[in-house]
Amino acid sequence: MIKKVFKEVINEFKTNYKIYIVYLILLLALFIPFDYYIYSSGGLVDLSDRIIVEDSYESKGSINLTYVSVRNANIYTILLSYIIPGWDLKPSENLKIDNESKNEILERDKIYLKETSYDAIISAFKEANLPYKILKNDVTITYVFDEADTDLEVGDIITKIDDKLIENVSDIASVLANHNENDSIKLNVIRNNKEKSCYAKVIVKDNKKVIGLLIANMKDVVSTPSVEYVFKDSESGSSRGLMCALDIYNKITEYDITKGDIISGTGSIDENGKVGSIDGVKYKLSGAVKNKASVFIVPSDNYKEALKEKEKNKYDIEIIEASNLHELIEKLKNR
Repeated sequence: MIKKVFKEVINEFKTNYKIYIVYLILLLALFIPFDYYIYSSGGLVDLSDRIIVEDSYESKGSINLTYVSVRNANIYTILLSYIIPGWDLKPSENLKIDNESKNEILERDKIYLKETSYDAIISAFKEANLPYKILKNDVTITYVFDEADTDLEVGDIITKIDDKLIENVSDIASVLANHNENDSIKLNVIRNNKEKSCYAKVIVKDNKKVIGLLIANMKDVVSTPSVEYVFKDSESGSSRGLMCALDIYNKITEYDITKGDIISGTGSIDENGKVGSIDGVKYKLSGAVKNKASVFIVPSDNYKEALKEKEKNKYDIEIIEASNLHELIEKLKNR
């Protein structure tokens, strides 16, 4: 029986082998790598259950993150991007700095996620005049530029430079001010929970003394009431900061700034409530409209772009400009 089936399979292949070869080639085409991504409309992430605040006030509406849908490019998705409206082919260079690898991008974005999460807590509690405490502030490397002459790595926590304690980014500038270009400095860092001694040479860039790094302040914050984040391991980036701060503020204060509506938006935030620009506005706005959001909040730097997209596509949504958390809250209360 088995031999008979095997013989029939062989005969079938001999008769139609050209068709099967075409099928195989089409299948293998899926795995051909391209240095591109497909960007398209995203959706909403309701923060109701993503940020847990002890004894929080109830809200009739919701505060939502917006995001961009990003697909790896293969021959088929590239072809579809020329057919499907809203599918845009983008080079991977848009996501990286210099020759950054995918793993380095992911690690950097994970650091930014943690940084913005705690800055969101601080800015919300400052605005609400409620107590919080910063237990520590780790000065963490998020990127090492190609021109840097150093053995530092992404993820290193700088504790000392020339035996001087480093507690924030401004401390680094103060130390470098006492050095000349090409001076070699000694840095103490924590790498993989172990202390390590490293070096870096001082370089001059845009008339400033630097060592060729991007740095984030990784804080550990406790607050009253307590705040807990429930995010997935796959989530990263700093563009969620503003909406996280807004959701926390809404949960720790009695007035419901949603007024029963679906509030969406995007933007980074620092501990003083200043809102920073982001990428992918048109995809995030499109996702907000598709998911019936009443409001789309956008940083001041991206406001004109959002208005242009609204007019172009005749979107029925209110767009609110945000330069800082305090002004945004006042706008939401008065709408």
